[in-house]
Amino acid sequence: MRLNVAWQIIIGTVAIQVVMVAALLFSGITQVQQNQQEVLERTAEQQSRLLGSALTPGLAYADPAMLQDLLDLLGDDSNVLYAVVLDASERPMASVGVAPDTLPAAEAGVRSESGQVEIARQIELSGQSLGTVAVGYSTDAIDQLSTNLLERNVLLALGVLGLSILAAILFALMTTRRLRLLLQGGRALEAGQLDHRVRIDSRDEFGDLARTFNDMAAHLGTTQSTLLQQNLQLNRSVARLESMLGGANAILWEANPGNHEWEFVAGDTRKLLGFPSRNLGRGELRARHIHPDDLPRVRDAAREPGNEPKVVDYRFAHRNGQWIWLRDILSWAEGTGSPRSLRGLTLDVTAHRRATAALKESENRYQDVVNHISEVIFRTDAEGRWTLLNPAWESLTGFPVEETLGKPMCAFVDPEDQDDAQNFCDTLLEGGTHAQSEEIRLRTHDGSHRWVSIYASARFDEDGQIMATFGTMMDISDRKEAEEEIRRLAFFDGLTGLPNRTLLHDRLGQALANTARSRHHGAVLFIDLDNFKDINDTLGHAVGDDLLRQVARRMEDSVREADTLARLGGDEFVVILNDLHPDPARAATEAEAVGRKLINLLREPFELAGQNRHVTPSIGATLFSGHSLGVEEVLKQADLAMYRAKNAGRNTVRFYDPGLHRAVEARFELENELRHALDEDRFTIVYQPQVEADGRVIGAELLLRWPHPQRGAISPGEFIPIAEQTGLIVPIGRKVLRTACAQLAAWQHIAAFRELTLSVNISARQFRNKHFVQQLREILQETGAPGDRLKLELTESMLLEEIDTVVAHIDELRTLGVEFALDDFGTGYSSLAYLKQLPLAQLKIDQSFVRDVLDDPNDAAIAQMVVNLAHTLDLDVIAEGVETAEQRAFLFGLGCRHFQGFLYGYPGDLSDLERAVLGTSPAQQSAAQSPH
Repeated sequence: MRLNVAWQIIIGTVAIQVVMVAALLFSGITQVQQNQQEVLERTAEQQSRLLGSALTPGLAYADPAMLQDLLDLLGDDSNVLYAVVLDASERPMASVGVAPDTLPAAEAGVRSESGQVEIARQIELSGQSLGTVAVGYSTDAIDQLSTNLLERNVLLALGVLGLSILAAILFALMTTRRLRLLLQGGRALEAGQLDHRVRIDSRDEFGDLARTFNDMAAHLGTTQSTLLQQNLQLNRSVARLESMLGGANAILWEANPGNHEWEFVAGDTRKLLGFPSRNLGRGELRARHIHPDDLPRVRDAAREPGNEPKVVDYRFAHRNGQWIWLRDILSWAEGTGSPRSLRGLTLDVTAHRRATAALKESENRYQDVVNHISEVIFRTDAEGRWTLLNPAWESLTGFPVEETLGKPMCAFVDPEDQDDAQNFCDTLLEGGTHAQSEEIRLRTHDGSHRWVSIYASARFDEDGQIMATFGTMMDISDRKEAEEEIRRLAFFDGLTGLPNRTLLHDRLGQALANTARSRHHGAVLFIDLDNFKDINDTLGHAVGDDLLRQVARRMEDSVREADTLARLGGDEFVVILNDLHPDPARAATEAEAVGRKLINLLREPFELAGQNRHVTPSIGATLFSGHSLGVEEVLKQADLAMYRAKNAGRNTVRFYDPGLHRAVEARFELENELRHALDEDRFTIVYQPQVEADGRVIGAELLLRWPHPQRGAISPGEFIPIAEQTGLIVPIGRKVLRTACAQLAAWQHIAAFRELTLSVNISARQFRNKHFVQQLREILQETGAPGDRLKLELTESMLLEEIDTVVAHIDELRTLGVEFALDDFGTGYSSLAYLKQLPLAQLKIDQSFVRDVLDDPNDAAIAQMVVNLAHTLDLDVIAEGVETAEQRAFLFGLGCRHFQGFLYGYPGDLSDLERAVLGTSPAQQSAAQSPH
């Protein structure tokens, strides 16, 4: 019987479907069985790898407990029959389950038997075998799963077969020969013939499908071409990136911010770090190679995410054993659908760090040379303004370098040399010469000048314009002074070597000008040798000349460097005394003391022509201040005073002004009475309280008083200067110190007074005494006084000279606990210069500033400056002379917390102070003073 094409298609299709389903079932059953075996083996293989990685640390550290814990976790799996861990010597270290007598060999891999799969694997670290792990898995569960799957597949296949037969019948009825065309087109595409097209011109759905098929083939062709080009570009970019990273000795990486494990690495980590990336993938492994001092910075930089990249430099232990410097440039990125990731670029900056260190070392050497060379090295801009100066400039001129930079060079030249300096600068800056030298005088910070030899050269740009000048300055003041000394030899007496009349007039003129500026006094002593003519007539002029030379030597050795000793001629000498006290009476006393000293010097006999001869002088003195008198008038007054001395019996001193002479005599009378008062212990000591801001007494200052039996109480301002000049201040001061220490020792047994401090003023002459420190140490030991309760007050006058001795004494006494305060701060001229050298505890605002602090803005500003300076230097500050509550309130507002003055108590005896401390009546005080 003949069948049509449709039935042929139906029958053929059904037959094909039956065959395909049968083949599919057969192939599926076979494939399932094969896949089952492969899945078991792969699963065992993967689990053994994971288990080997987990067991590596335990085997590396030979930790059976850790290994057993891991196997116990594995034993919870019902599919695991057994697990055994052997060390490198095949000795069991841990196990679960019942292992067979014969374990699979590690080289054999997976061993499959009925109902189970066994696998053995070697565990290695850095190529070294640590041991073996063997695991047996049951296949019962997966066998049962496979059986169920086969049954479902058979049922599914039968269903699919039925549906396929039905679909084949329908498809056979609906399709025609055009199906083969589509089939051919599909096979062409499968073969890679993307230019194949299906030729169908029908307008039904099959035609649309054919056209869609052709469009898809065309799109696939275009897409394939684009992908090929993109893959080529990507490969080129990757190769270029690898080349750039290798040339820059850098790596790119991306890490998990949680555990800092590298998820991506580009670059040669072996070349940069000495290790393959797999050895450094985990954050804790990399941390072991980072220097311990740098590790916290690295972790901090990677811990805090930010919008801007972060840079951190650190040391890394390279595999070759050397520390290298790495720089991480870190950033954070938000991935689409993925968590935040940490990205980094790691660079080797070892060479850069070494170059930087070498450059810094080179700069330090350059700075050492520039900063320690004695010559001034400078640079100016094209306008002649300083742009560079080394520290020698400040040593030379006293001007700080920071304040000098930016100012014109000629601004520091002495006015007398301004024209020469300006010509020097103009010639250099206008390009008249490439180098220039000159000798000029520079102004110094203290108003004097220094001679310098300056050499400078110009620097030009490409257009020939001046860019800058460079040069040096050398101090030639000593040479200039030597030249000046040669010039001045013409002004000295040829017989005695003393200044002659000409130089005397010049020096006296300078002294008059100096007193006009300083408001101090000066004095002239006119000295005439008594009966010098008799020596000349009897022994000859040669002997007379010898006497004049000997007299000159004796007096020259006794005159200060600031004073002038000159010879007018014959047997007449003149002494110019400078910087005497501003008070005329005090100045006259000082001048008279010098005159008496000269008389004592000349009292010793002179050896003349083999004989001892005595010579006495008659000395006339006169004071001067300012330009009210000229040089000749001053010398004439001294000459007249000298004749008064001769008329008074010779070998004495007389002043031109009789009133001054009477004042000098009164001063000597007071000096004698002062000596008697010291011998008879007529001095008394009073105490003035020092208080806290709340009025609580914290200590007192000891003040010396002299109750004279005839004159009454003599002011300390009157007798203390005399004690200073005569040296009596040393025993007087020792008495005050002993009294203070004895009282401090007594207070140590009374709780209410135990914390009080006593302040004692120390004079400059007393403090500089070489035995002062030892004497005070002995007083503290003898009395048992606590050194930390004693405070010594120093005046600013002590800082004017011998600062090293002052500092040395302070350091010695501080070891005993003694503290120091700077008294009358702000009234002197040198404290700011030396304050940083002195280990002080307190500054004391002078009462001269406190007195008018409410009315005088200058005094208020000075008080504020003292308080601020004390706070800056971490010093205590106390104000003395506080007499009103308004003064106290103002000072408290400035930051002052300690006070002394009449507002809190007048200087009184010890009982007054103790009552002030206790705030009690005398009867209550007696009860409170009992030790407890």
